[in-house]
Amino acid sequence: MKILIVSAYFPPLNSIASLRSYSWAKWFSRMGHDVTVLTTEKRNSPNDLRLDCSSFRIIKYPLWIPLSGLYHEAKRKMQEKSPAGLPLKFRLLNAMKKLYTSFATTTGCFYTCRYPDWHDWWARRAYKLVKNESWDLVISSGGPYSVHRIGLALKKSGKTKKWVVDWRDLWTKNHLFGGLRIFHPLERYLERKFHENADLITTVSEPLAEVLRRMTKTRIEVIYNGFDPEDFCFLQSKPRKQNERFEIVYTGTIYRRFQDPSPLFEAVGNLLRNGVIKPTDLRITFAGPAQTDVTDLADKYGAKEVYTYAGFIPREEALELQYNADVCLFLEYNNPSVKGILTGKLFEYLYTAREIWAIGVGSDSVAGTLIEKSNSGVALGTDVERIENLLIRRVKWKEQPSLQKDFAFIEQFSREKQALKLLELIGG
Repeated sequence: MKILIVSAYFPPLNSIASLRSYSWAKWFSRMGHDVTVLTTEKRNSPNDLRLDCSSFRIIKYPLWIPLSGLYHEAKRKMQEKSPAGLPLKFRLLNAMKKLYTSFATTTGCFYTCRYPDWHDWWARRAYKLVKNESWDLVISSGGPYSVHRIGLALKKSGKTKKWVVDWRDLWTKNHLFGGLRIFHPLERYLERKFHENADLITTVSEPLAEVLRRMTKTRIEVIYNGFDPEDFCFLQSKPRKQNERFEIVYTGTIYRRFQDPSPLFEAVGNLLRNGVIKPTDLRITFAGPAQTDVTDLADKYGAKEVYTYAGFIPREEALELQYNADVCLFLEYNNPSVKGILTGKLFEYLYTAREIWAIGVGSDSVAGTLIEKSNSGVALGTDVERIENLLIRRVKWKEQPSLQKDFAFIEQFSREKQALKLLELIGG
């Protein structure tokens, strides 16, 4: 088949979202299909994903954001001198950037989530690069929702036989960003157009699929984010570290309103104050973008002495942290309006972590069920006393977890199997 994947998130962009569309391109091409990816042009970064894209074609079109070039120049200059020493225009630009970021991260507008978004401009122009070819299958993976505009245009013009709308996160029912009320009717109209014209709609978990099934009659199926064993080959050829201190690691992004590691820091702080454990017994490392740094929480609960923020590191380093940690920390989205957010990070943990501790996660949640059914760890909820008892056993008494991972169960979530499932569902 001739397949087009439309996704704003794609390597080298270092994001767990990039791996979903990349895995489809990788495995579809290995299955013998002719694969093309349409994506945005990316800025070079030291943290870029270094993945093999030689087996498929990539078409890139730049994403235009007003004043972006000037801002990056100002940012570079700020690294060379203090903000007070910058020209007035750069100081004003930096102030505008802060206001813009506050608005975008609060509403989701211009932030790849809610309407309007800069990708609308991108989609209109990127569409011209693929509209003259015919496709057997188009898969648009959002957010941003704008990628589905390209899929819709190709489907309505008869340029694709089948179209899959993929939602990594919900759009109008998004649990993080509420958008602007004035645009809600337009968003719902566009969403209905996408759903009515799609041959199949996919998402990342069953609870999200249930939400979508109440919104449309089009078939909804779950394609999990999954994991790729090949990502860990460079690690599994060597033994795990035997850590001098008990190592707890979290890698990824934290959305402060909905993910809260406070119960862990409270438990650690209590044990340190009471002399049950010593600072030399334990280290907690968080790695990810700036919002992942929870130094304030560690300080608040008296656990700052054992906490380290490693920064936004290359993916290979993050995987190595996970591999060598005694415990990988998973944080549930604490939002009753949406249940069952299954990030790609969870599946990496299932495959490679020695043990998973899930905070804010009950045994009856989707994530908790996966963790415990696979014998990969324990769902601790927000029970500080229970976390303290587990820390005492693991850190003070050096008790080893009695886990025998069910790899036969975990194997179903490999990205190869999920890619094959998607093609079978669409009849490819």
